Amino acid sequence: MCFFKRPQMVMPEPKVDPEVEKAQAEAKAKAEAEKKKAEMFQTKVQGGKVGRRSLISGESGGIGFYK
Repeated sequence: MCFFKRPQMVMPEPKVDPEVEKAQAEAKAKAEAEKKKAEMFQTKVQGGKVGRRSLISGESGGIGFYK
């Protein structure tokens, strides 16, 4: 018999409300969608071909352009 040994207690499983879990999943999905949208916007902006009449990639080149 050991006096210093603690008895092992089993911790109960935490109960998670399904509504809270669903809200967390929706928030995570929304954050992922916003992140993906921001990344797509950055790739478009860095490419220089954003608009229909882009001054960077177009022939006219904007004010002061000459060939």
